[in-house]
Parts: sequence; structure tokens; C-alpha cells
Amino acid sequence: MTDLDKRFGSEYAHRGVDLTVERDEIVALLGPSGCGKTTLLRCIAGVEVPDGGEIRIGGETVHGDSVSRPPEDRDLGMVFQNYAIWPHKTVYENVVFPLQYADNPFPDSEYEARVEEVLELVQIGDLKSAPATDLSGGQQQRTSLARSLVHDPDLLLMDEPLSNLDRELRKEMRDELQRLQHELGVSVLYVTHDQEEAFYLADRVVLMRDGETVERGRPAELHRRPSSPFTRRFVGTHNRFSGTVDVSADGDRVVRTDLVAFPLDNVDYVSDGVETGSVRCFLSPSDVEIGGFAGRPDGRLELAGTVVAEGILGDTYELTVAFDGAATDLVVHTETVRDRERGDEIRLHVRPEAIQVYPAGDG
Repeated sequence: MTDLDKRFGSEYAHRGVDLTVERDEIVALLGPSGCGKTTLLRCIAGVEVPDGGEIRIGGETVHGDSVSRPPEDRDLGMVFQNYAIWPHKTVYENVVFPLQYADNPFPDSEYEARVEEVLELVQIGDLKSAPATDLSGGQQQRTSLARSLVHDPDLLLMDEPLSNLDRELRKEMRDELQRLQHELGVSVLYVTHDQEEAFYLADRVVLMRDGETVERGRPAELHRRPSSPFTRRFVGTHNRFSGTVDVSADGDRVVRTDLVAFPLDNVDYVSDGVETGSVRCFLSPSDVEIGGFAGRPDGRLELAGTVVAEGILGDTYELTVAFDGAATDLVVHTETVRDRERGDEIRLHVRPEAIQVYPAGDG
């Protein structure tokens, strides 16, 4: 996709979007609701008509200045959020549909064998003759996935495919999708607002906001050190607080926040060249440690506050700590359940290098 524009009336949903999905690659479109992810997918599928730009699939132009192929002529598979299973049909009848109505490399005589092969691949071969009304949510999702793969598409589009499943089933289907993608070598464009899914499944992640690409890269890169404060805010779980950078009497640049002041040189400063001014600070809850102090050990920052909330979240014990004279609370995560109650006084320490600091800017 090159320089794609899409308008609704006078408003741009997308402007100048470039996107590539390589062969045997999963690219996740990640972003908050309303950022344009599904609209982009619909343009690629041919359900929406772009107002500018070019779309190529499998090396062939499917939309451009003089070309606009219909959805059935784009060699795509698509998995929808709501499964889109026809309730009056059997599993076989649902899955064989693309072979009957879209271009594919299989002769009529091989349709049944091909459907059986794909049903076995998604582990529902025994449900071939079952009516769709008898299927569980996970079985419907597998049926939808089989239908999207049966005609051997060049590109598989997936729009929030796991959002209607419960937590355990989402994990099971996430693992299944990864297995199938590597086994088949199919290219996948995966739309989600769930960062856990995106970072687990994708080879590359494209983060979107308001119809524009904010940042793109490999999951580890974006998770560890994104270049944008918007990405840092959206990706991962972080405490967020604001501050300013000024120069101390001895010439050092210092970040001053309502929690604590610390030298800018001691933190992870994702700089745009700005030396002073407003900044945004991010600190992972797992990088805040609980403990007493004897002086200031290893240059760590010391904080004393009051527990205002606590509880167990899955495998994590979470504390929320407030501080006198500060508007900022800190969330703390540990793997060990602590004997703490609301109102308890608590001491925390933080290694400065764990704090990421960005110029305030946009985001």
C-alpha cells in the first residue's frame, strides 16, 4: 500500500499511509479504538474505496488510478470479529464457499478434499457435517479461520479476531494462529487494540493514531525504547508523570517532578535534541521496589508514601501508593504478596536508569 488516502465527507480517515506486509510475515495494526485500523483493512479488502493511493497484493495492483478490483478478485482471506458464520449452513458449507465463488487454484473435483484438509489443520475435522448452530465460540472462530484459508490466499486480513472469546480461549487461539501462520507461511495483516496480542503474534507492529502511523518496528524495539511518548504511553503498563528540565547551579540538567528530582544524565532520555523544558516521564510498576533504606543505596531514589489500594492481579501483587504534596500516585508490582493494608506507610526505591523521559511534545 502506497500513499493511501481515505475521506468520509471532508474529513480524512487516512492520509498518505504506506504499509507493507512481506511474505510469511504477521504485521499488527495496533492503536486505540477509532484510530482507523478497520477502515484501512476495509480499503485493502475492497469494501471501502480509497480516495487516493495504490494497493498491491501478491505483486498485482488491485486498486490504483485505473484499477479497482472487487473483493472476490483480490486473493484475500478475511477473519471477522463476529465470525460471520452462516447459521443455516453446516461447517462444510461455510468453509467451501470461497472455493465456489472466488478465484482459487483448486479444481471442482478437489473442493471436498481441500475443505477436509483445512478443517484438520484447524483441528475441527470431526465437525465437517455439524450445523453452525451447534458450534461453540471457539469452534465458530476455527470455522471462520478455515474458510479464510481454504482458497490459499496471498494475504490474510484479521479484524479483532479474538475479542469475543474468553481469556483462556483467546490464549489458545492466539497460540493456534501463530502455529498456523508459521506452518502455512501466509502473510497476515492483524488489526487489534490489544497490545498483548499484537506483541505476541506480530513480526512487526504498526502503531496508529487518528488515521496516521505514529511508529513502526519490531515488538522488542517498540516495547523497550519507542521514539514517541504516545507509543510509550500506549505500549506496556507504566506510571506516567510530568516534569520540567532545568539547569542546576553547578550546570547539570535536572528533571524536577512533584515526586522527586533527579539528574537527566542518570535516566533513559529519549531525546529530540531539546535541552530544557517540559518532559513526560514513564516508569514500569515492576521497576519500583519496596524496602527500607540505609542512606541512598547505589544512587537509587527514595520515596516514602501511603498505600491507598492493594490487591492481587493474576500472578502479580499490586500496590498503589500516594505521596504527601504530590498529585502523582505510583503503582507497584511485585511477584510476592505483601502484608500491606490501605493506610500503611511504605518506603520505595527506584533506580534512575529505569525511568524513561521524553520531551513533552505531541503525544
